[in-house]
Amino acid sequence: MRAIDKTLVDEVWRELTAYAPARVASEAQAFLDLQPHAAAFSQSLTRQFDPTVQKAALGLAFLLFKILEASLGRPFPELAEPRLLDAYAGTQAWLRQWEGAPPVEVLQALGQAEHASLAAYILEIFYAGGAVPGEYDETVRASLYCLLKTLTDALDLGHVED
Repeated sequence: MRAIDKTLVDEVWRELTAYAPARVASEAQAFLDLQPHAAAFSQSLTRQFDPTVQKAALGLAFLLFKILEASLGRPFPELAEPRLLDAYAGTQAWLRQWEGAPPVEVLQALGQAEHASLAAYILEIFYAGGAVPGEYDETVRASLYCLLKTLTDALDLGHVED
C-alpha cells in the first residue's frame, strides 16, 4: 500500500489525462460497475448543472477512485450507500456554517485550512493550480468540492500528505 500524498495524486492525474479515448471509456465503465453508489451520488449532486459540469463531477469521482486504486494496488471495494449517505449528512452539516455565504467565501476557506484536504488538492489540480475566483463559476466549484468532500469522508480519507 502506498500513502496518498501529493506526488501520487499528481502521478494519477497525469496518467489519466494521457489515456486514449478508448481506454477512458473502458475504465470509466469499470468505475461505474464497481462504484454505482458513488457514480449515482455524483450525478444527483450535479443534476442542476449543465452536462459539462455533470461529466466533470463524474470524472472527479473517477479520479478519486483511481488514486485509491494506485494507493492500494487494486480496485477499491464498492462504497456502500449508507456510508455515502452518512458522509453527505456530515457535508450538509458542515455547509450549514456557511449558510448564506457566497460560494467564493466557502472556497477561500479551503485554502485557509491547517492541512490540505485531499478534496481541496484534487480541485486545485483540476482547476490548473487554483484558478482565481472570477475565472470560473464559484457555485460549480463549491459543488464539486462538496462532492469530493462527501466521497473522501465516506471513504475515511481526509488529509493529503505533502
